[in-house]
Amino acid sequence: MKPWQGDHLRLVSSAEGIEDTFATILSEVKRLEFDFCAFGMRSPVPMTAPRLIWCSNYPAGWRKRYKENAYWHRDPTVIHAIVSDEPVLWSDELFARCSDIQAEARAHGLVYGLTQPRRDAHGIMSLLSCVRTEPAITHDEFQAKIERMHWLSHLCHAGMLKHWRKVLCAYPETELSSRELEVLRWSCDGKTSADIAQIIGVSLATVNFHTRNACQKLGAVNKTSAAVRAALLGLLW
Repeated sequence: MKPWQGDHLRLVSSAEGIEDTFATILSEVKRLEFDFCAFGMRSPVPMTAPRLIWCSNYPAGWRKRYKENAYWHRDPTVIHAIVSDEPVLWSDELFARCSDIQAEARAHGLVYGLTQPRRDAHGIMSLLSCVRTEPAITHDEFQAKIERMHWLSHLCHAGMLKHWRKVLCAYPETELSSRELEVLRWSCDGKTSADIAQIIGVSLATVNFHTRNACQKLGAVNKTSAAVRAALLGLLW
């Protein structure tokens, strides 16, 4: 561990409460020569309405516009985070399909940004964005600072999850048996109950028994729902 990593770890670990944790991260973001910082987390389930929590020091006018227009549905940094853990530099190309969002953000001083996504083993996604009005972020600066951004996003994810866990994980912790997991894994691969029975060498009734148990534990109404929920919660790896 590098000295600055140890310093960051101690600062975040000692922070008390959401505001204190975010203030600690923000102070480090400013050391990286950015004026603004936003951090958000999203639960993996339910799929139709995942829970979202955000905090930032973005201008109040922009926060209001972003919330009123539910821009997270079109925000390219959020869309990027759904499919990748790689950092992304704000650019005209990134915002090509939502230039209106880019224009509004810039009007509020949010011009040049660097976003680092993260996803943990339980499927919880987070997004750390560091933004400034000027100057532009060069390729060399991007390369020089991305390691610290990556580390900060890791610490922010862990630090904020301590405070936001009850909201993001508002479902009971589930422990599935090895057989239940096996049945759900094959279900994810498109196998029918009859297929699974033949593959694992048990009766169809046994497969249905494990399926019912898994559905009950996961709060799912059918096998497909149970398999999707288990996969999103990171239970099938």
